[in-house]
Amino acid sequence: MNQPFPIGKSDIIGVSGRKWEKMFTGQYQHNLDTKNRLTLPSKLAEALSTNIYLSKGFDECLEIRTEAEFNKYSEKLLSYSSNSNDVRKIQRVFFSMSSKIEIDSNKRILIPTNLLEISGITKAVILVGVGETIEVWDEEKFKKYLNEATKQYEIVAEKIAGGKNEK
Repeated sequence: MNQPFPIGKSDIIGVSGRKWEKMFTGQYQHNLDTKNRLTLPSKLAEALSTNIYLSKGFDECLEIRTEAEFNKYSEKLLSYSSNSNDVRKIQRVFFSMSSKIEIDSNKRILIPTNLLEISGITKAVILVGVGETIEVWDEEKFKKYLNEATKQYEIVAEKIAGGKNEK
């Protein structure tokens, strides 16, 4: 299968005067060890603090956030009225499926069993930089997802942008 984007390429961009202090991009391929630990690529580990948050993401992946980003995201989630059933669902799932994780001296994180189960991650992992977060995917699921998403990339971009630009 052709890779639309080469695995292992990445940038961490410091943006001043904008929304993001750090923007995560690129893909990294790694494996869990026998104790369900994931070694973070040096470039990512250096850009993260010692403590991070690992949460259930969307599309069966996990999301890594810095403590500051987790706090910002949490504040936004908690700003919605808990009178709404949908809000309570999102809050319950997100907070119950989030863990504060320490990056050890070998740049590893221990992925909790409940998060491994909901993401379907068993061994081969792809870390994907997605702006403010780093997604953690089961390798095969990500390849399938990326293959489908790449086919729809231009169509979705046009929908989001509101139509084609006139020349």
